[in-house]
Amino acid sequence: MKRQDFVLLALFALLALALLAPAGLVLGLVPAGYGDLLAYHHPLRHLAVSALQAGRLPGWNPYIFGGVPLLANPQATVFYPVSLLGLFFPMTLALSWDLLAHWIWAALGTHLLARRKKLSALSAFTLACAYALSPFLVYRVTMGIPTQLAALAWVPWAWLAMESGLSGLLALVWALQFLSGHPQFLVINALGMALWCGARAPRRLGALVLEGLGALALALMQWPLTWEFLAHSVRAAWPLDYSTAYSVGLPELKSWVSPGALGLPGGGFGGPPSVFFETASMYAGLAALALAAAGLWRGPKAPVLLLAAGLFLAAGGNNPVYVALLKKTALGLLRTPARFLLLCLLGLLLAAGAALKGLESRGRALRWSILAAVLLELVLWDRRFLGVEDARPYLTPKPHIVEAAAGAPLRVLTDPAHAAPDKTLLYRAMNVNGYEAFFLEAFPAWAAASEGKPAADASRSYLTRHDTPWMKKAGVAFKIDAGGRLLPAPSPWTLAAYADGEGGLSGRMQVALPRPERLLAIGVAPESASEIKVSVPFYPGWRARLGGRPVLLEQDGLFSKVRLPADAAPEATLELRLDFKPRRWALFALGAAAAWLALFGLLLRKPC
Repeated sequence: MKRQDFVLLALFALLALALLAPAGLVLGLVPAGYGDLLAYHHPLRHLAVSALQAGRLPGWNPYIFGGVPLLANPQATVFYPVSLLGLFFPMTLALSWDLLAHWIWAALGTHLLARRKKLSALSAFTLACAYALSPFLVYRVTMGIPTQLAALAWVPWAWLAMESGLSGLLALVWALQFLSGHPQFLVINALGMALWCGARAPRRLGALVLEGLGALALALMQWPLTWEFLAHSVRAAWPLDYSTAYSVGLPELKSWVSPGALGLPGGGFGGPPSVFFETASMYAGLAALALAAAGLWRGPKAPVLLLAAGLFLAAGGNNPVYVALLKKTALGLLRTPARFLLLCLLGLLLAAGAALKGLESRGRALRWSILAAVLLELVLWDRRFLGVEDARPYLTPKPHIVEAAAGAPLRVLTDPAHAAPDKTLLYRAMNVNGYEAFFLEAFPAWAAASEGKPAADASRSYLTRHDTPWMKKAGVAFKIDAGGRLLPAPSPWTLAAYADGEGGLSGRMQVALPRPERLLAIGVAPESASEIKVSVPFYPGWRARLGGRPVLLEQDGLFSKVRLPADAAPEATLELRLDFKPRRWALFALGAAAAWLALFGLLLRKPC
């Protein structure tokens, strides 16, 4: 890069900082949005980071939905380098810097990719702004989803790695993109790259496959766990309506030209804000759109192919072919068809790049004018959605909840009126409600049985009754109502309790939770007891020992149980221990370490 490149990119960094400021500069302030940053990502990362600071692997999250895997959740970003900011800085600062750094990273990658395509510094910077400032990326800040912005920031770097031809570099980028927390955009981007190669250089497809295999090896410590979680989650067999909930129709195409054509969240838009941010995000400014049209007029096939594929797949439920594919493939795991609009955005930017290349000889004044037009349109629109909020009112604990539930071997039920049920993670209080991208498949049926009606959707639960038999057996001791009051539940079971042959309470056990991945229970076994009901979700990786001997852990609806051995002495004091460790993780970690060593050797190899 030349001096002008550095100056332009420094200006973008200052612009990004100004748009987010004072978030990232003042402790306790974060980019304002529609809730996910504080309601989901802050408590999740806080939990994961706390485990790492304590010197243990964050395997299990017992604090929402009765319990879900933690290490297997890609949005916990346990193995992503940038998330290590949370180890050393307050989480509000770490998350603000995460968003800012990836925003700048997206612009830098696009700029370098355009420069490799022989565009001038001004033209390359124009494309960098068109991508990084597009609502498709900026709305991720507004939604408060740093993992999505991180995955999108790596998109141009993947194309740059492919163009470099350096073996192993694309595998490295794809692995980091996966570990950044939102694999869906990796899959969509890889599809776009394959389509591009198929149209322009089919011989590269074999190299793409090899790089993909390399990425799988590098991310081996994460993706097998995530895949197992998906296989046991609600996404394994959820209704068609969930898989097509964010589909793009003809009305949404208006937003390509006029981003507010369908109204705004809280100002005329008829659906939930998340639908707006997902389906009406394809605006890059009229100047960029005109450039793309001029580039397409020149006749390159690949951008047209990306545009067509993106529209075809983003149509989701409006496309009968897409619906048919959902029934026969794993496509439904991706959930949000509108995210295939990324292919459309890439197609438009590649076409715009072709047009800018044709204008290189027309003089700097024209290129400056185009840059100014792109910047002005996008910044003026983006400012509507970028602001700052004070996180401290959300993070301030309520002393009576801390005293009653923090770290206690019992469960709570938060009233669904609470917009952020995951705040119980910060209290280290175990909640039967929660908010999560996916959770265990058995949970919705259990919640519906307790509530007497459906009580969970694709990402949230709505349990209201804390006095049902299901809540009693789950150890729910009280409800936190909409006003923050604690409403006691009648005679809840302990998290591990003796049961008779018909599943009724036979005797209570004393329970301790030394850490989220371990439960210890001890108590005298009544003569009528035949099993121990354990209020821990049944999931691969949990192992049980009774009296020091391994015993079989069996499924009991959502939760688990252990049968008492036939030779158990009557009225004996028994000790039960449950431990969770992701299956075969040590082997996966060893394989990943070997892959990283091989990659460094490949990249550092000197030519003969």
